[in-house]
Order: sequence, then C-alpha cells, then structure tokens
Amino acid sequence: METGSSVSKGVFAYKGKKKSVNPEKYFPRNETVNTWKKRLEAYQSLWESVDTEIQILQSDLNTKIFDDLLKFTKTCYSNFTLSHQTGNPRTKEIPTAALVTGVNTPDHGVMFATLVNLLQERVSPLVAILQSKDCNNVKNTLSKLLGQILKNPQLFVDDEESPEVNQKNLPISLATLADWYDDKYSLNPSSPKKRKSTGGDGIDSESLPPVIMVFEDLESFQPKVLQEFITICSNYLSQLPIVFVFGIATSVSAVHRLLPNAVSSTLCMEKFQAPPSTEYLTLLINKILMAKHSPFKLGSRVFKLLLDIFLYHDFSVLNFIKGLQFSMMDHFMSNPMSHLCCPKEDIANQTKRLSNSELELIRQLPSFMRHVESCPLSRQAELLTDDAELKIEVSKLLTRIHTYREEFYPMLRCLHTLVSKLPKQPLGKQLREVYATVLGWNIEENEDYKSCLDLLKFMSKDELTGLLRECASCVGNDLPSSLADTPTSIASLLDRFDTLHEFVESEEEEQVPEGSPVMKKTDLHTLKRRLQEMEKKKKKLSPYEKLRSECVDYFDSLFRKYLASPKTLSLHELLYYDSASKVRSHLAASPRSAVQLALGNSHTYLHNQAESGDTGTISPDIPDVCIVYKLHLECSQLINLYDWLQAFITVKTADDEENGDQTKNPDKVLQARFIRAVSELQFLGFIKPTKRKTDHVARLTWGGC
Repeated sequence: METGSSVSKGVFAYKGKKKSVNPEKYFPRNETVNTWKKRLEAYQSLWESVDTEIQILQSDLNTKIFDDLLKFTKTCYSNFTLSHQTGNPRTKEIPTAALVTGVNTPDHGVMFATLVNLLQERVSPLVAILQSKDCNNVKNTLSKLLGQILKNPQLFVDDEESPEVNQKNLPISLATLADWYDDKYSLNPSSPKKRKSTGGDGIDSESLPPVIMVFEDLESFQPKVLQEFITICSNYLSQLPIVFVFGIATSVSAVHRLLPNAVSSTLCMEKFQAPPSTEYLTLLINKILMAKHSPFKLGSRVFKLLLDIFLYHDFSVLNFIKGLQFSMMDHFMSNPMSHLCCPKEDIANQTKRLSNSELELIRQLPSFMRHVESCPLSRQAELLTDDAELKIEVSKLLTRIHTYREEFYPMLRCLHTLVSKLPKQPLGKQLREVYATVLGWNIEENEDYKSCLDLLKFMSKDELTGLLRECASCVGNDLPSSLADTPTSIASLLDRFDTLHEFVESEEEEQVPEGSPVMKKTDLHTLKRRLQEMEKKKKKLSPYEKLRSECVDYFDSLFRKYLASPKTLSLHELLYYDSASKVRSHLAASPRSAVQLALGNSHTYLHNQAESGDTGTISPDIPDVCIVYKLHLECSQLINLYDWLQAFITVKTADDEENGDQTKNPDKVLQARFIRAVSELQFLGFIKPTKRKTDHVARLTWGGC
C-alpha cells in the first residue's frame, strides 16, 4: 500500500474549538405558557447563590481540617540543611502525617486537591500526589513523582536562570531529584547556583522547602511497592527533606498491616483526623437546606431518598449536593410556574406580571383548588373569574409560605432539643431525622411524637429545666413577631420551676363513702368505670407534676400550631420539590434491571423490529447473548449446557431446511458463538459454574424480563 493512500485513509484528531453547551436547547418549552426563559434565569440565579454558600462552607471546613496538618509539614524540617555525606544521614525517620479521611471515597478527590493547593501555597511548591492506579511498581511511582515536581511551573516563575527540565533525558531515580534539589536550593558557595528567595510562594526564605509526597489512597497501594519506595526515600533523607502524607480511609492500623516493622520504623507518624462526612452533611442541611431565606426546599420523599443514598450507599456529601442540584434543576424544568419560586421581596413583582394562561395553571394546582373550596362561595367566584383578585391572593399565599418558614425552623430546633435525649429517641437523635418526619405529615398525627410527649411527662425536674434552658438558647432572639413572646414564656416557666419549693400545697383527701357504688344495682362495665374515676380522684398530682404537665402542654400547643406539614400549605408545589421517582431513576439507578431490560427487549435499543412482532417465539435475528438470556429464563436452578446448546442452535437455524442435521452435528461456528454468549452471560452475573452436576451451570437471578 502506498504511503499517500494510507495517510489519506487515516483518522486524525481535530483539536478545534469546543462547543459550549447552551442550556436553552435543553429547557422544555410549553406551548400554552412561555415561561422557560424566566425559569432558566430563576434557576441559574438561585443555584449560583446556593453554590456560593456551599463553597464558603467547604472552605471553612477545610480550614479547620488542614490547619494543623499544614503546620506539621511546615515545621518538621525547620532547621534542615543539605548534607553531601549520603552515608550518614542526620535524620533517620521520615515525618509522616497520617490523615484519616473516612470511607466517603467519592469526596476524597476534592479533599486532596484542596490539600495539595494549600500545601503549594503555604508550605512548599514541591508537592506530588500519588494514586495507587498510577503506581503499580516502583518505577512508575518514581516517574509520577519526578513528573509532578520537576514540571511544576511555580518553580520557574521567579527564576530566570533555571531552564525547563527535560525529564526524558534524566534517569528515573531519587538521585535525579536529589541532584536537582541540591542544584536549585544549595547554600554551598561552591555550588553553581544560589537559592533565591521564594517569599512569593508563601515559603520562609530562611528555610528549605520540603518535598511533600501525598498518598491519596494508601490502602489500595501494593504492599511490596510501598515498602520498596519508603525504603528508597529513607536513604535520601540527608539530601532531600521528604515528608509523607498518608490518606487513610479506615484507621492508622492499616499502615502496620501494609508495612513490616523494619519499614514502619523509618516513619515518624502523627495522626490527623478529618471530621466525619456526617458532620459535614449536618452543617450543609442546617446552613443551606434549612435556611429560611432560600425559596427552594426539598419535599419529604426526596429529602429522605437523598439521606438514604448518603447513609446506606456512599457517605458522599458531593453526591448529596449533586442530588440537590438535580432536584432544583428538575423542579424548574418540569414545573411551568416554578419561576414564582423566588425570594420574599420579589413576590410582588413576579405576581404582577402573570399572564392569563399562567393564572389558569395556578387555578389547576391541587393545593389551590383545596384553598378555593375552603373559601366562601362569593370568594370562590372571585378567585375563579377575577384575575386581579387572583394575583393578590397568590401574592398573599406565597408570602404566607415564607412567613411559615420563619416560624417553622425555630420551633423545629426547639422540638429537636426536647426529644433528642429521650430514651430510644422515638423521633430520632439528629435534627435531620426530626426534619424529615415533620416534612411528611402534621406532627400531631405522628405516634412517635405522642410517645415523646408521654416520656417528657415522666422527666425529673433537673432534666426538664436543663432542656428548657437549651430551648431558650436555640430559639434565639431573631424571631418573627408571632414568636416574640416565646423566650419570655420559657423564662417564666424556668422561674416557676426554680421557686417551686416555696409553695406548699395542703389539700384534704376526699373521703369516699363506703359501699356507695356497690349498694346500688349496676352492671360490671359501669362498676369498672366508677372505680376508675374514684382511683383518679384519690391520686393527687404534686405541684411539680402539675407544672410539668402545664409545660409539656404549652410546647405541644406551639408545635401543633407552627410545625404543620408543608403539604397543607396552598401553592406549596411552587416552592417544594417532591418527585422522588425521578431522583431515584437518575441518582440511584439499578444496573441489573437495566441489563435485564436490554437483554429482554433488544429491539428497542438496536431499532430492530424483527423481534417486536413475535410474542411467543425468539427471533434468530437478535444478538446471541439475548437468545441465550431468554432461553435461560425458561430453565430451573441448574441448566444443562448440552440442552441449552441444542435450544440455541434450534433458534438460530429455525429458517434453514437442514435444521435436523445442525442439531445432531452442530456447526463449530455456532458452538463458538454459544460459548462466547454463555461467557458474556457469566460475566454479567446471571450464571456461574457449579460442581453439583457435570456439564451444568447454576442460575443466579430470578424474575427477569
């Protein structure tokens, strides 16, 4: 083949301009209501503000995590000087920071990227991050290390005399890094270069920058590779100020499982504990989801779904944030009136600009229809016919939802304070659990809430007064006008508990006339009721019990009034998103169900209508793995491979005249295709080999398509 023709038929990458994604193309247009542009602008504005708050929260949390670690890496080599006597190192141990990050592995990438940036800004530009997938042997590990350090552009910003290092011409070893480090940072007068001040990099000009190696996933490294690499690094401690940062998902004992005593003795470890992901999630819910100024809120089903995915699947806060973003995006895309999900101060302007078709959509909302039915007949006619009156009513209802939130969250925190320390925590221990419960239904209808009230009526004086003081502090002073008297009422109850010992109650016990209920003729049920009433009269409540019951009843009245479910509010569909099925299908997909659906209905994926018309037969035109899958659905727990092969050949040769000959003497090509299809089915996890019977395989799944 000629060179010209081969080149002309080659495939080459075209590095042109990347096309920017235009969200307007993906936003649905409604023929009756043209509000997609308003909804797009509202979504972008709202998510931008939420994302900014999340970034601030992450920055504050990372600062608390990494401050001590940065101080450790900065001070462990404060008096380091280069030594050219490699046989007698001054330091025999490598300073090692063991950062216990937790098992929320999806969040580790962002965490370590932030850590590397902070280390380069505040400690040293010589930072390399090593991952187990790139370090399957020592050579690759050294190559990654040299590639990240020698090609760091920050090293040559202020050094005009230092040319770029051509790594291809250098041997892959720590000796190369040691020579480069000595040439760049040596203070020896005979050295060809003097180290210049690097104050612009945030490094003290009087100390040498350490070489920091960050192992992101230490448990995934091969023990032999890790041992050899650490041993090599320990031999260069006199020439390189090496610092290790171990990213550990489980516990520090993982280091001792990976490394023998001879290697671990070369490490001087200090443990740094990152806060658990549940603590980060709690901050996110309290500061973002439960912020009264944010108009968009999650419904009970979506909130519980995202919590379940977090607690029982991945412990990833980043995935929780993605779920929140998807929920917000789908709310604005699917709800044509979602542009009314705006801050409280913008409600009046938004309602004034509503068109007639938009007002008709509002009239069709289920919650608004219930609101109209609860109004007098004259008012119903105005709301259904007069657009001006409807705009005023919509503005009032949306403002009422924002006012409801201002009253809701202080009372929610007060309820959590009272019930979080009860035995067995009927409503849950965390604030998010109480919040999920209250979102679902009215609090007075919950049996767990009733049991909490019963438990509160059995508390001692010290416990109850302690809870009251916590309630007074958590409620705070920034309250709406309807709750302005609540701190005063709680303080008054505390004063009455404190002065309770000054009151002496003297009551005479009522004398019950003997035989009065028995002397008269009565039935057994009436006698039992009278005896129970007499028992209640005999039992007198102490002053503390009366005051305790009064206190519990006071809080019960507050919770019943201000902790109503959002589902009871009119127009709650505009501000609350509760489509859990969509979120589950996108964020918690089932791979097995998807594979079964594809194998059972291949024509929908391959656009092949040959199979769609037949209902009781298997088409020979579909892929081999689909045929084998459908045949295996007809079998019991153990599948005979020979019978399976015969059925496969029968399907494939259904249109041939020589079907009988093929069954007795099957074609080798068909045998090979069958073996490949069975192997693919085993790879997908539908069958497995078994020793219970010769030439049989075991079926693993049931209830297929």
